[in-house]
Parts: sequence; C-alpha cells; structure tokens
Amino acid sequence: MFKEKILGSIYTGFFEEFFIRPGLSEKEPYEIDLRTKFSRNIILEIPISSSPMDTVSGYEMAVAIALLGGIGVVHRNMSIEEQVSILKKVKEAPPIRTREIFLTHDQRCQNAIEYMRRNEIRDLPVLKGSAVVGRVRYIDLEKECVNNDPVEKYVREPVKITLKQIRDAKRIIMEGGYDTIAVTDDHDNYLGTIVYKDLFQENSPSLDEEGRLIVGAAVSPFDKERILKIDKYADVIVTDVAHFHNRNVINATKMITKEISKDLVIGNLATEEAVRDVVSEIDKIDGFRVGLGGGSICITPEVTGVYMPTLYAVAEVRDAVDKLNMNVPVIADGGIRSSADIMRALAAGASSVMLGYMLAGTEEASAPKIRVGGSVYKPYRGMASISAIELRYAMDRYSRRTKQVAEGIEGLVPYKGSVYKIVQEIIEALKAGFGYAGASNIEELWRKTVFIRTKPRDSRDIIQKI
Repeated sequence: MFKEKILGSIYTGFFEEFFIRPGLSEKEPYEIDLRTKFSRNIILEIPISSSPMDTVSGYEMAVAIALLGGIGVVHRNMSIEEQVSILKKVKEAPPIRTREIFLTHDQRCQNAIEYMRRNEIRDLPVLKGSAVVGRVRYIDLEKECVNNDPVEKYVREPVKITLKQIRDAKRIIMEGGYDTIAVTDDHDNYLGTIVYKDLFQENSPSLDEEGRLIVGAAVSPFDKERILKIDKYADVIVTDVAHFHNRNVINATKMITKEISKDLVIGNLATEEAVRDVVSEIDKIDGFRVGLGGGSICITPEVTGVYMPTLYAVAEVRDAVDKLNMNVPVIADGGIRSSADIMRALAAGASSVMLGYMLAGTEEASAPKIRVGGSVYKPYRGMASISAIELRYAMDRYSRRTKQVAEGIEGLVPYKGSVYKIVQEIIEALKAGFGYAGASNIEELWRKTVFIRTKPRDSRDIIQKI
C-alpha cells in the first residue's frame, strides 16, 4: 500500500520530510527507462507535464516540453479561439527543436559577425521576408567584410528542408558539415532553424500516431463550447478545477464525457473518497490530477484551513485507483520544487508530475521578462490569484465565480534561461535517483521504494514557507 509507505497520520506528507532508502542497482543511469503514461492513451518519454498556468504554459512551453518527451497543458485564461489557435500551432510545429535564429538579407555584415559570435554558430540561413534565400558562413564574412556591406553580398546556396524531410535533418547537417539548416513549409515559408548542437542534446519527443507533437488543454467542465472545439485538436483534455470533489463539477463532467473523443484527465482531487465518488458517477476517466493546496504560490491552507500534502494525496489516490483495478495514471500536482521532490512523488505512486514553479521564469514560459535593477525576472502567479481570476472571468463567459476570496498570490521569479536546459538537468537527476533506489523504471520504483522519514518541520516554519 502506497499510503502506508508515507507512514504516520494524515498530517504527514511534506516532500522534504521523506527520503528514499537506497537499493541494489542493476543498471547504470543512462539505461534507466523514464517512459510513462500521462493518461490512459497518452504515452510520455519522460514523466513531466507543464501546469496550465497563464505565466507558464503557452505555445512555446507546450512545444518545448513535448520535444523534451513530456507534454504541455495549455492554460485556459484566454478566449476559445486563442486556445484553439495555440493547439493547432503546436500540432503544426516541427517535431524537432528549432530556433528563431537567422539573418536578414539587408543586415550589415559586421552586425551579422557579432550575432554569429554571440550564438557560437558558423553559418546561418538568410531570409528575405518569410522566404529562405540562402545562407552565409562566418568565415566568409570575417574574411571579406570590409565596407560593412549587407549580408546578401555574401550569400551562398540555401540549405533547407521541409517538414516532410525532418527525419533527414541530422544526416544532412552531418554530411554537409553545417551548423544550421532552415525548415520551411510546402510554400517555402520559413518555420525555424535547426542547430547542430541541439540534435545531440534532445530526448525523444512525445508524438501522436501521425508523428506530430502531443499537447493537452485545460478546461472548465462547465464550458461545453470550449471543450467540444478543443476536442478536435488537443490530445488530452484536463479539467482545471481546484476541488473536483464537488457535486456540480462531477455532474457537469459526467455530461461532457458523452461528447468528447480524447482522453480526459480529471482533477484536482486528493482523497480516496474523492476517487470513489467520481468513479461511481463518471464512466470516462483517463487520468487523475492530484493535489490540493500544495502549490508554491497557493495560499489555500492559510485562507481556508483545508490542505492535503501532495505526497500523501498521491499515495492515497494511487491506493484507491489500485483497489478499483482502474489502471489509470496519477499525476502529482503542487508543491514540487526540485528533482528530489519529483523523485519522491513518483515513488509515492505518481505516474508523472505537473510542474509550475520549476518551469516558471524560463525563456519559454508565457510571461514577459521584467528588469528590476540589474536582474531579470518573469512574473509568476497562482491561477487563484486576483489578477488571474479577473482575466479568466473576462475571457471565459462560462466561468462561474463561486468564491470571492483569492487563494493564490503573485510574484516574480528570477529568469532561468532555456527550459531545455532545466528539464535536461531534471532528467539526469531522476536517472541518478532511480539508480540509487535500485529501480530501472517507474513501476519498479513503486515496488521497491522504502521511505525514510526525517524530523517534521516546525509548524511556524510551515506557515512561513507555504
């Protein structure tokens, strides 16, 4: 029983109170298999999804996380049309990492030299409008740029491929000795640039049966119009409710399940009773999003006095799912601040984790950069904060304002750089953790985990840090 591994009373379960007992390792970290399921039919290469927060999960994040092997869940704090547009763009994106890095035909050669030095790239595509008209090499510019002429004077034949040729990208780059290759659509419009060094840093992307990136979408169960439109484009629909264990929410979800074709992840919920109640009412459940009040910028515990530590909630829900023989994934959501927390959540019975704070502040997070003094930040806010609530009710006429108090806060997080680097470091840490625990995959981690509990935190410290 997973709950028994957490030990103690219902008041235990803070991530930092627990560590995993080491075990005999049969495999090296590079041999660890992190593949898992996000929902009944959605397979991930890594157990990570992005939280549907409006300062985290937009187009760029959804593409990046899918390319890294996870799944992005696009937030709903926007019009139906805008959310559908983002989902369509993700499905149309190249299933390989591209960057918006290029030169324009009228760019001056000295400026181009500095740009290529800064990016440590020896050649780049040249654009005129949206068309790729050629490429330039750093060595040519450095040798021949004298009068600061426009780049077009030094243009060579273009190196480009279409989306249909993506699988040949690595071969073309390797055989030609290029640093970059331009990607275009069937009408020769520029879509992005593949950079040589990126090809050897990526994990396998999460793809659908047609070879397109997978993507999820957050919805209110009361917004039938949005759900039906999103069902055409998203691979999985995720209900975005703070407390799913609610009669009206259950009834609304029960109605819409009859009209959707994609997987449905329901949540958030946090108890065995919640699982039993929703299962008795809703026929279609393809995953559980688990957590209540545990988010890093959630103040539900302070405001309401109601809380369920995420680690304990995951264990309790996993036990309930297993008792019912449902074979449905459990997604840990809330309060995960490190790779160690991810490891603990997986060991407690989660199939994957949903990250907000750990992805906030990255280049791909859907929030603008803000400079404060000599430092750069990005906004980060809870979806139950005042500003997020006001935007949601302004954009979504089906939203129901049943609460008149904020349960989330707003703030700034330091700019962290690319999410690709952040997630890659998480993956390496997880593989090392699995090795120490003596597990080669997630299901083996479930079977082998023995938790060691450390001294609980002082209650005053809890209040200060939540």
